[in-house]
Amino acid sequence: MKKSSILALSIVITLFCVSYGDAQEYNTIENSHPTIHVKGEGVIKTIPDEAVINFGVSSEARALAVAYKDNTSKMNSIISAIKSVGIDKKDIKTSSYNVVPVYPINEKGHQIPGSPVSFKVSQQLMVKVRDTSKTGDIIDRAIKDGTNIFQSIQFRSSKIDELRKEVKIQAAKNAKAKAGLYAEVLGVSLGRLLKVNESESLPAPTMQARMYSNMAMEVSPQIEAGSMEIRETCNLIYEICEEKN
Repeated sequence: MKKSSILALSIVITLFCVSYGDAQEYNTIENSHPTIHVKGEGVIKTIPDEAVINFGVSSEARALAVAYKDNTSKMNSIISAIKSVGIDKKDIKTSSYNVVPVYPINEKGHQIPGSPVSFKVSQQLMVKVRDTSKTGDIIDRAIKDGTNIFQSIQFRSSKIDELRKEVKIQAAKNAKAKAGLYAEVLGVSLGRLLKVNESESLPAPTMQARMYSNMAMEVSPQIEAGSMEIRETCNLIYEICEEKN
């Protein structure tokens, strides 16, 4: 048992020494050899082809059953209206459902213990729209059927993974080209690639939350998706070798 413990401890110490040694070697190289630090950028602009709408219905009544019935009726009407526009059932998801008792408040703004004076039932949906031209019509129909809570409308691209990969390649190539250019101008050669760091920015166009209270529109709002920009930064550190002859 004692020999096994000693052996296990020896393995742990050995592994630690190897890892620590690798780190020390990297630090030694960077400190003892001249290095070149370059930053490359990649940018892609695209037109969003999807929208995600978050909205819901809040109902309040003295009796919980009444609030529940009103909320359920309105939400069922909204879902039917959304489906009639061509939204598939799989793209309609209930994101939250809450039942909250409402208690009386005194003059100081404190809740008065006792029985609730009413109940609030709220339900929210997350709807994925695969044709952004339908966004305004969906909002209009939802409002007419009882929607009184709007959180946000977010536009995005269905090809985001491919675009992210492409912008990473752009950034890496840009950084590598910069390093090669500087080395050529300075008359030196690039050695090993010592370090790679990246940072990514994916701003998605989002319409801020708005509140609607039993509001019907005569004309469906024109919602423009605009454009979105995907940006990547790649930082490279190269070892610099001896000067070229």
